[in-house]
Amino acid sequence: MELIRNEHGAMLAAAIILLFFVSLFLFSLVSWHDSLQQSYDSLETYYENETVRIMNRDE
Repeated sequence: MELIRNEHGAMLAAAIILLFFVSLFLFSLVSWHDSLQQSYDSLETYYENETVRIMNRDE
């Protein structure tokens, strides 16, 4: 119980450091997902345009 009632604030510092690393991990995960989603969107746009081009060529 002495560790919980630490007067020097070590638990607070540890909690802030842990919060920083967890936030950094979540931010990088969300950034990676956003980048991947943009790649999929650009591929979708490319294939839509190619499909329209091919369909117009056959007319």
